[in-house]
Amino acid sequence: MKKSKYIAMMLILGLASCTKNFQKINTNPEQFSAPDLEPVMSEVFKTTADRIETDNLTYFWDYQNIIQAFGYDRYSTNDDAMWSDFYIKGLGNMYQLNKIYGNNPGYANRNIIVDIWSCYLYSYLVSTYGPVPYTAAGTNSSVIPYDSENTVCTALLTRLTKDYNGINLTGDKLSTDFVFNGNLTQWKKFANALRLRLALRYQRNIPTLAVATIKDVMAHEVDLPTSDADDAKFAYGTADGSQSPYWTKYLKAVTVDANWPTMGDFVFTWFRSYKDPRMQAYFNSSATGYSITDTLTSSADALHHIVTYKVPYLGLDKASTLLSTWGVTTQLYSGASQTDSYSTLPGANGKTPTTPTGINVLAPDKPFYFMTYAEVCFMEAEAAQLGYGGALTPDKYYYNGISANLTLWGVTPTQIIAYEATPGIQWGTTGKGFNYPLGLVNANIPADNSFKIYLQEWLSGYPDGGFDTWCLFRRTLFLNIPPNTNPATPMLSATLWGTLPDRWQYPKSENTTNPQGEQGGVKLLGGLDYPQTVLQFAKPYTPVNWGAAKVFYDYTEFEKWYGTTIQSLQTNSITYTETGKY
Repeated sequence: MKKSKYIAMMLILGLASCTKNFQKINTNPEQFSAPDLEPVMSEVFKTTADRIETDNLTYFWDYQNIIQAFGYDRYSTNDDAMWSDFYIKGLGNMYQLNKIYGNNPGYANRNIIVDIWSCYLYSYLVSTYGPVPYTAAGTNSSVIPYDSENTVCTALLTRLTKDYNGINLTGDKLSTDFVFNGNLTQWKKFANALRLRLALRYQRNIPTLAVATIKDVMAHEVDLPTSDADDAKFAYGTADGSQSPYWTKYLKAVTVDANWPTMGDFVFTWFRSYKDPRMQAYFNSSATGYSITDTLTSSADALHHIVTYKVPYLGLDKASTLLSTWGVTTQLYSGASQTDSYSTLPGANGKTPTTPTGINVLAPDKPFYFMTYAEVCFMEAEAAQLGYGGALTPDKYYYNGISANLTLWGVTPTQIIAYEATPGIQWGTTGKGFNYPLGLVNANIPADNSFKIYLQEWLSGYPDGGFDTWCLFRRTLFLNIPPNTNPATPMLSATLWGTLPDRWQYPKSENTTNPQGEQGGVKLLGGLDYPQTVLQFAKPYTPVNWGAAKVFYDYTEFEKWYGTTIQSLQTNSITYTETGKY
């Protein structure tokens, strides 16, 4: 065992070049040439979870627009670490394992698991960059060509279908399995669910294969997850070195108050519009509250009473900068402080480690979810809504997804029933939401039921599904997300504000280790290695001129928090001050 663990550690070190010579990665002639598959895969699983969590903190939480990880949503791009971790520590190691065990019939199922995970990593890479090295990745060639986005997407669906069909439920398995604890049925379900996720994503760029795959998955939905017991997740621990990167970043290392992860103002508008119980499940109430002025009636007289009181939750504005063309100069939430007035993650800044209904996202041993049952339900709802099969009607899958997500977060059945009956949330209804505080967008819900599915998939993707939410946003464009007026790197077509990136630029390392290959990738993109180059799977759009947008202050989402009367404040024991009446 000591021997195999040592070899596994040798394998996970890495080289500067990420896409060639996989077979030469850290080969040590003085060590054993046949590492044990299981400890290597254990490290690959952990590397995957660590990288995605770290990128959530740095990028995808901001893209998701539910939480602002560093105080302000920045929309920065281009993290070379994903490329190196996934190509070297992930795909490179699995390439080596395939060379050693790929033709060994005693490893048939384990080789399939290796291939499923390879597809999982490639799905991240191709959805992040577009064209990437695929066919020739790992060869000895001095130039590693990039494959087109459609070539890679087609290959992934083909491989996953073969993997799904190939698993033998009575065959060999991983005895050390940090994802499914050796359960082959759950690996088969994950392969099928991953097929559905990617086929829905690729409907625009490879429609024939994507639709055929969706129909095949729905015809075999018995092999999809049926509860959270089937969730694909990596279990972190409390021992030093085994903790979640969320905990390591925010509780082990952070000492600056402004760096506490905070609820964003965009999702706050949606939460308030539909009394979404996830606001209380996902976030702590603010330490001291935020003072507002409201006008309430009274059952004791016929007057209107102007009162001030504090509301318990507040979402942080995306950026403090206001565009000069907007004609407004006063910063929103005047007097609010991040430490005291805004809603933070449970456990942050010494706050209560668990919300009244939720779990602690910052716990050192909180599992990382690669896929949840709720997401599967919403994917089934979309497939059924499109007419691609399913034993249930689309609304049944939809409600199953809402219930699964809210139940996972400790929301009570009574609350779930009330939420599902809310106009706009209820299937087939419309919803009238609040305006965003700057009036740029609103939280209205149309009658279109596809919008409802996407909305719930977005809200349920927190905290681990930031990347998949980014993909959902790009392929559907169902939300009109306000701009960031203080982006990390101004977008190339609009220097005064930033919008959600369409892709990441290629790593700088590729420009030095594989320049000809990278140039081929840029050519496949259409000649521009820009963050605004729309990928093939994504929906094309015309950029919004946010500088010409109509801006007005609207604090309606804060008003009538406890009800419409003075008595509602008294019933809830809320301290208030009356400043006038008429």
